[in-house]
Amino acid sequence: MSENERKEILIGTKVYDVKNFTRVHPGGRIINFLMNTNATQAYKEFHFKSTRADNFLRGLPSREATEEDLEKFLVKDSQPILDDFGTLRKELEEEGWFRTDYVHLCRRFLEIILLHVLGFYLIINNHLKNNGLVGLGLLVVGISTGRCGWLMHEFGHLSGTGIWKIDILLQQFWYGFGTGMSGRWWRIQHNKHHCTPQKLDHDADLETLPLVAFCEETLKGLRTTLGKQWIGFQHVLFVPLICPLVAWGWKLVLHPRCIVRKKEWMEAFFILARYACVAYSCHAYFGWLYGFLYYNISIAVAAMYIFLNFSVSHTHLPTVPANEHINWVAYSAYHTLNVSHNPLCNWWMSYLNYQIEHHLFPSMPQFRFVALAPRIKALFKKHGYPYQYTSYWTAMAMTFKNLHKVAISEVMLG
Repeated sequence: MSENERKEILIGTKVYDVKNFTRVHPGGRIINFLMNTNATQAYKEFHFKSTRADNFLRGLPSREATEEDLEKFLVKDSQPILDDFGTLRKELEEEGWFRTDYVHLCRRFLEIILLHVLGFYLIINNHLKNNGLVGLGLLVVGISTGRCGWLMHEFGHLSGTGIWKIDILLQQFWYGFGTGMSGRWWRIQHNKHHCTPQKLDHDADLETLPLVAFCEETLKGLRTTLGKQWIGFQHVLFVPLICPLVAWGWKLVLHPRCIVRKKEWMEAFFILARYACVAYSCHAYFGWLYGFLYYNISIAVAAMYIFLNFSVSHTHLPTVPANEHINWVAYSAYHTLNVSHNPLCNWWMSYLNYQIEHHLFPSMPQFRFVALAPRIKALFKKHGYPYQYTSYWTAMAMTFKNLHKVAISEVMLG
């Protein structure tokens, strides 16, 4: 086997031959994103508490890493911060930062249920009264639907209960019954993002054409005049039109296709149960026309709430070339942004305004990021890494400025 054909990864002090494992890797082709690199931190974060993954790893051909291997796999000058990061993670494990807080989870469950009840009460009791409370009810239902998305995000990272089967089941429920979407599809795409955020041809969150383009490099896939005209107005269309279209594209095409291909029948059950409840509500309270209108408005509100808030943390930051690899901590430092560390924003974004901490420790319960942030700032300061932080509204302005910049770029004009 020639050097160019070798498919190896470094995990800890061992080099693993994964040439024959890439096709059967349970996590999919994400393993290819870390080929011939130091995958120690990624393996630890994606397979935290997974004995199954450890069993797979032990079964792979391996050898102790030599000095030559370390030079090959370790990103230049990155080992000091990775060593300190590994030490910090071990300390956090021993201190209980990854343990579940069931009281916190129950509060989040109850909040979503109460918001839904309030929203439906306002809609049902003010239907056709023309007093504006139906609109308020739809806003509340839309936000509570979006918050189902925030909650399923927690379970999708196995940072809810920390028990794999329970977290996946809860993700399926909150994403399937709560929003009508597929947790399996989300995990496949979102793990790619976490593995290599803002890396071209790797981060699934950059593969957004034809609806939106977050960086000029992705515009090479835009070939039609109509497509260019659409992207030319993306900064105007993003909130009112693009966000809802993304949601419906997921609901009607991508997620059902994934469910069928992966045979995720539990997800199908939860989604069908959701639509059965929607159909009953339309029949019992609103009629089909108003029911259809109300449902689509609430989905549009949920889509705008979720996608707009997700966009402020990465989309306007620099990209990483497809053939370049940087270390796990550098992805979080240079390609992730934190916004507004205050109680209101913590609630509004369900602690994902702490994106730096989340990308470093995706398997940690997200409410712990508030207390964790000072330790991450100290780690970054010690090694000269930036801790990127700004206000919520500044981050929003940066997001739309970037959308406009891409829309009028020389590539588009050409």
